[in-house]
Amino acid sequence: MGNKKSNKKNQLKQLILAILILIILVILSKTEIIEKTNVEISPQIVENISENIIIDQNKLNILYFDVGQADSQLITYKEKTLLIDAGNIKDGEKLVNGIKNLGITKLDYVIGTHVHEDHIGGMSYIIDEFKIGEFYLPYNTKTTSNYYKTLLTSLMKKEVGITEANIGDKIQLEDIVCEIMSVDNSEPEDANNSSIVVQINYGNLKYLFMGDATSKNEKSRNWEDIDVLKVGHHGSNTSSSEEFLNSILPEIAIISVGKENNYQLPKDKIIERLQKNGSTIYRTDKDGTIQISSDGITNEITKIDISFDGN
Repeated sequence: MGNKKSNKKNQLKQLILAILILIILVILSKTEIIEKTNVEISPQIVENISENIIIDQNKLNILYFDVGQADSQLITYKEKTLLIDAGNIKDGEKLVNGIKNLGITKLDYVIGTHVHEDHIGGMSYIIDEFKIGEFYLPYNTKTTSNYYKTLLTSLMKKEVGITEANIGDKIQLEDIVCEIMSVDNSEPEDANNSSIVVQINYGNLKYLFMGDATSKNEKSRNWEDIDVLKVGHHGSNTSSSEEFLNSILPEIAIISVGKENNYQLPKDKIIERLQKNGSTIYRTDKDGTIQISSDGITNEITKIDISFDGN
């Protein structure tokens, strides 16, 4: 009886979310036109992907894509896949082609950490071109941007609902646990504060993906020691507080950031804090796409000279 009630409750929740998405689309369609940006794909990019990115299905593989001043990470393990963010609008087609050329046709889980373009701008391309299992996004509808409307339209066409992320929710990649560590569904003034933060535990190793979460999110809970940190907000001063870094002590820090970006990121102060903690730092603007392959005991890191930046 309990399972039946739970199933009915979940079905009702999904129906309500679908109706809300439809209402949002109707309202937003009256103000702006839904559009996409076409990007030319270099044949050389496609060839390099299959040559240089080798996926060992028996290991945890994490690709920190070089998407310029944006974020996108692909996690694979055995037959399961998880995509976190999808760069800017202009990155969408390159990401689609890149992931397809890895032999992937289905993304079991997709997470848009929050509603800024540099994280979900390319997401509609992903939704259109892949089978999608579950799609996560903070329950935040303040933006009236074209890329957000396009994302919602793509979800509706594929009949994929938005799964509400809550702290403590777990996603299973076979025997690997991915846990939601932070999220704010209350539509905060700063969308960065709504970021879905994910921790992946595999064997003896822990990986933390901070989205654009700020120091406010960092102070919201106690954290474990982390082996690999995807640094929050591209190395901005709004994230990576000294107290936070001292509590997680990451051995490896990866910063997704654009070359010669207008924000002058990552900030020197953040680099200094990471170095002070003994972290080895990798940056997509200097190292390209970064791959981690892990057996749960050690991390093998490969720097790949492939960019998915739509420029």
